[in-house]
Amino acid sequence: MEPIIATMISMISIIAPCIVLGACCYFLAKKAVIEAILMTIGSGMGLIIQLFYLLIPILMSYKGMSYSNISKYYTVVGIFNLIASLCFAIGFLILIVNTVKKNKIVKDQFLKSID
Repeated sequence: MEPIIATMISMISIIAPCIVLGACCYFLAKKAVIEAILMTIGSGMGLIIQLFYLLIPILMSYKGMSYSNISKYYTVVGIFNLIASLCFAIGFLILIVNTVKKNKIVKDQFLKSID
């Protein structure tokens, strides 16, 4: 019974990546731009990687894998995690730059008072 409870508690860490992926998919559906695409790819890959990190101990116990094989899997998944994080970060940075640039243009359109 305890392993089931431990697994359920560890699944709580999936909630945040699911919310981020949902928000990115909503943004992509509303506005199909490069930043939305990059953020959706990054968050989707991040969610899959998070699931893998939760499932690898279970696979390890059932298959009886050696630590050297597991370290190889973690290395490969770490590289994919780096790519996913870079995709999300670049998309988020582009979104911020475009938003700041858009707000600057809007502010420059108003007349400035001379006191």
